This record gives sequence, structure tokens and C-alpha cells, in this order.
Amino acid sequence: MTTVLAQVAKFRSIINGYKISQIIMTLENLSVFAIIGGGASNLKDICLKVGVSEKKLAPLLNSVAHYGYLSKEGNTYYFPDDAVILNPNHPAAQNGYIRFSENVRDKWLQLGDCLKDEVNIGSLERVTGGNLKETRNFISAMHVNAIPQANYIADNYNFSGRTILDLGAGSGVYSTIIGERYEDSKGVLFDLPGVSPITHEYVTRANLDSRFSVVSGDYHNELPDGDFTDVLLFAVIHQESKSILAELLRHIRSKLSGGGRFFLTSFFLEENRTEPTFPTLFSVEMVVMHENGHVYTYSEVESALSEAGFSFERIDKVPGPATLYVAT
Repeated sequence: MTTVLAQVAKFRSIINGYKISQIIMTLENLSVFAIIGGGASNLKDICLKVGVSEKKLAPLLNSVAHYGYLSKEGNTYYFPDDAVILNPNHPAAQNGYIRFSENVRDKWLQLGDCLKDEVNIGSLERVTGGNLKETRNFISAMHVNAIPQANYIADNYNFSGRTILDLGAGSGVYSTIIGERYEDSKGVLFDLPGVSPITHEYVTRANLDSRFSVVSGDYHNELPDGDFTDVLLFAVIHQESKSILAELLRHIRSKLSGGGRFFLTSFFLEENRTEPTFPTLFSVEMVVMHENGHVYTYSEVESALSEAGFSFERIDKVPGPATLYVAT
């Protein structure tokens, strides 16, 4: 059993967690990480570029260095080789996630209001086309963090000659990685009208627009025409109520050709809804982001798949806090 002093120390670390996150968000907004990403930077030079005093900026940089995300020699700051995630020039850069998290942080500050039934701040709509800046931040954040999972799926499942329907495609990271790996694959990436132009940018950048088309629409109303061997639905179902999910799964099953596969990921809870950590906190995020949001337990999603007529395999070893279901 932990001592009271240990409990206090852990609690203070939790309650003060906003401090380092606010420091990182502030430095990102000042483009400090982009400046440092251009090479080791002296404190005086950084301050001249961002227009703040050395006395005020130094404690922020020193705090980030304390956590190991910057290195410091004298008054010069740089990214260490083993901590590159704040360097916007690195493939694993989390700068987009920082900007998205700042948007979400503003919504969390309204948590008390969101607990009242009459309050609906429409946050999810803002990041799915309602606000272009927030949508781009959201898509950028999700893109980088989905790359390891997309590589896992492309590595472990054969998509040669397959035709893919990617629902709620976002940046299209799963389809584009599959398309780059399997040159005879093709597909349709489907997302809301406010998101699909951004999806098209990513597909064009990957030089895959001759095999992968982008279609605008709303899967609540209809799905694209065609016969598909694979349907992807990644990190989406937490936006949907049980009744809407049931209808969507039935519709997806009708779109799959013989031998078709359905790939589903999300963040799932244990039955007591207090574990694991990420989905437990994410269930609160749904309170501020979407009034119909629901973080499912494993048994809930498995029951929904079975009721829609799917047999499935559960894979927990995928990168990130998500679980993968592969259903047929």
C-alpha cells in the first residue's frame, strides 16, 4: 500500500500536469520548435526571432529540457538524438498533435457546462470540417500518430489486388500506406465534405490519386457504390451511439464482397470502465466533443459485431492505445 506522502506526490504530479503542457503549447505557438529545428539555437537569437525577453523565455525552454525533449549547453538549445518528437522536421513530429490538443484543451475548460444536458458546444463538428484551422490540426495530429498502426496493418495483412473502402478516412494514412506497399491495390476514401478536400491533398501528395479516389459524403446517409474486398473503419465508432453503430455495421457488411474483410479500431474499455487509462479519460473527452459519443467496452463492440453477422479476431498488440478487430 502506498504511503500518504507517495499519494500526495503522485496527486500533485497529476494536478500540475497542465503546467508543462501549457509551456509546450506556448512554445509551439511562438514557432520556437521550428526555429530550433533549423539547428542549435542560442537563447538570444531565439528571443530576437520571437520577440520576447530572454528572462521570460528561458524558464520555458529550461522546463522542456528538464523533461528531456530539448538539450541545453550554455545558452544553446537543440533536439537530442533520442528525443525528436518536437522537431517539426522529423516524421514522428508531434507538433500537429500539440495544436490539436490546444483546441481540445479549450473544450475541456467547458467541461462543467457540458455536464448540463442543455449545453452542446459542437466541438466534434469543428474538427470535422466546421472550422478549417481546427480540422487541419486534427487531421495532422491523427495522421502522424496513425502511421505506426497503418504500417502494422500493411505488414501483417495482404492487400494485393484488393479494393478498399476507407470510411472516415481523414488523411487517408491507412489507405495510402497500403497503396504504397501494394501497387495493385485500389480504393475509395470516404469522408465528410469539410474533410475530403484535405484527404485529397494527402492522396495526391502520395501520388496515389490514379488508384485511390476521394468521395465526399456522410456514412450516416449512404456509402459509396461498388464492391469492396476490404472496409476500414479506424478510430471512428466512439462518435456513435449503439443504435447508429448497429446500423452502420449492417450496412458495411452488405458492402463486402465474398471473402471480404472488415478492419475496425478504436479505444475500448474494460467492463468496469476504469481501465485502461487512455480510453477512460477519452470517455470524458467525448463529453466535451460530442453529445452522442460513446467509448465502448470490449464486450459491447464484440456483441455489435456478432449481431451484425460478423465473425472476428481481436488483436491487442497493434501500436498505440487502440485495439484492432478483423472481421469477416
